[in-house]
Amino acid sequence: MSAPPPLEQEALRRACGRPVVLLPSCGSTNREAARLAQEGAEHGLVVITERQTEGRGRQGRAWMSSEGQNLTFSLVLRPRLPTAQAPLICLGAAVAIAEVTDLRIKWPNDVLDDEGRKVCGVLAELVTVGPRLDAVILGVGLNVFQTEFPPELPNPGSLALLGRRVDRAALLGRIVQEIFTRAAELETNPGWVLEAWRQRSHTLGRRVRVGDLEGVAEDIRDDGALLIRTPRGLKPVLTGDVELVGRL
Repeated sequence: MSAPPPLEQEALRRACGRPVVLLPSCGSTNREAARLAQEGAEHGLVVITERQTEGRGRQGRAWMSSEGQNLTFSLVLRPRLPTAQAPLICLGAAVAIAEVTDLRIKWPNDVLDDEGRKVCGVLAELVTVGPRLDAVILGVGLNVFQTEFPPELPNPGSLALLGRRVDRAALLGRIVQEIFTRAAELETNPGWVLEAWRQRSHTLGRRVRVGDLEGVAEDIRDDGALLIRTPRGLKPVLTGDVELVGRL
């Protein structure tokens, strides 16, 4: 398979319909987007790179991506939401990506294929001014063309492994537009994200383990917490890694 064409600034800007900062290489797109947000970057800025050297995922883990193969980007959002509802933005972003790519979601926001391989990760970081939510930096790592991964990565996937060959700029544009559309809906109807997430869930109805807690993933709460049915009753989980241990 031939190498994918490199990303180009103007093609990305046209596809996204928003300002785009394309960096040949950077430590972390989230860090760069947060810096620009603190300097006054407007809602809608896209920061993307072909090579990320210090990418981070959830729980502080490193995010590894082959240069020039994938989509590694961050968005600056300035939502009119209370800080307590900020986690819904990450759920909404996962829904947007899953809908554009026709994939599933493992709680809270990993995007998987039907075999449970992780194709995309989402990381949200908050920028606050006192108690006020000033911005949300939404980082996305989507495996597009990569087919070989470090052995330490558990169950990685990509669009290429699903037999899909796409135009990265066009795909980025569809995802970015869907994320911002969905984020705007949160300001008037935050409940939409919960039902949309349920429809795309790879987690609900399965037996799961989160730390020492094991049971059946039954639902998600209004704040995005996962509700697990255990012998001791229904237990909410706000953070942690979900391990799927089988079906009912």
